[in-house]
Amino acid sequence: MTSNTAAKILGVHPSTIKRQCHRGRLHTDRTRGGHLRINASQLADYLHEDHGDHILHLVGVGLTSYLDALRAHFEQNCDDRLTEILFDTLLEGNERDFHAMVEHLFLVYPEDVLVLGPILLRLLCEIETRYLHGELSIADEHRITQSIRDTIVRHHFRMMESFRPNGKQVIIGCAERDHHDITALLTRDVFSARGYTVRYLGADVPNEEFRREQEKWNADIVCISRTLPSGPGEDRNLLRSLIDSLDRHRTYDVVLGGQWSEWARCIADRNKGIRVIDTLMQLDNALVAYD
Repeated sequence: MTSNTAAKILGVHPSTIKRQCHRGRLHTDRTRGGHLRINASQLADYLHEDHGDHILHLVGVGLTSYLDALRAHFEQNCDDRLTEILFDTLLEGNERDFHAMVEHLFLVYPEDVLVLGPILLRLLCEIETRYLHGELSIADEHRITQSIRDTIVRHHFRMMESFRPNGKQVIIGCAERDHHDITALLTRDVFSARGYTVRYLGADVPNEEFRREQEKWNADIVCISRTLPSGPGEDRNLLRSLIDSLDRHRTYDVVLGGQWSEWARCIADRNKGIRVIDTLMQLDNALVAYD
């Protein structure tokens, strides 16, 4: 990796990395053109030997693989290896290493769920795919997803320390029979970063509760998450009361995020008060438009 990449990983200026290299504290290689190159194992040794106060010092034998995955993330814009390392770390039961890795990502991208969110969602998709193919037990699936959930919740509370309300409110919850709330938790952070006061309902929310909570809080937006694919019947039951309310007096908007049926997407196309969002970046752009 380049000295700039190493600097991003450690959260220091590139000149600091070069200075440590010239002093011999951080071992390096050189290209034929004389440019410094640091491999993942060299940076791992440096962290373990000289940076006891760094969060990555807590990571054990998986540190070299994690650092090499970060190199691909920064230099090649590829997160495949990073997703694989995070998954393997959790599968092996190294929760402390996993939390240290994600804590490090939060330091690299402070308050930027638009970068971290897709990485964690890819990890969730990997878990669900392996579970559906019988490669994970239900116990492993629950344990791993709970670890992911824990990291997102910790990040949310850190965000709230600098929260600045914009005077708007949003109701966020998962559709009925949707028991995974990781997507909804990430969505909550996108809204919070934009100053929305969030009324979070969690997973598996009964259909009628979304309308009731909107009326209770006079919320500006109702955001409903679907982690698993839905069918027209499920979507019709959920959206009917919200559509009726929008038709009578549109005082709020409905945002649908995740795996929604074509029926729901057609309804959204015909109704200005309903919008289907596929990514966290699309949601953030939509909030800018709402403002």
